[in-house]
Amino acid sequence: MQQDGQDEVAGPEDRARLKAFGLRMKLLRVSRGWSQEQLAEAAGMHRTFVGQVERGQRGMNILGLWRLSRAFGVPIGDLFTDVEGK
Repeated sequence: MQQDGQDEVAGPEDRARLKAFGLRMKLLRVSRGWSQEQLAEAAGMHRTFVGQVERGQRGMNILGLWRLSRAFGVPIGDLFTDVEGK
């Protein structure tokens, strides 16, 4: 078990979840006309981290999710709604 806050991806399902979350995050960002840098600033994150999450290379903890939801002005649950609204 990792304790340093880094992602521990167990397999293909986890990678698929990270990619799906990253796509949702990117769609929310682009729909607002924001750059990665603008989102990063609004959410108190580093621009490269935002890019890594959007590409499914990194996940984030609950505090990061809370910051994202606040930056986007949506409930946290909306961060997990897929492209079809499910």
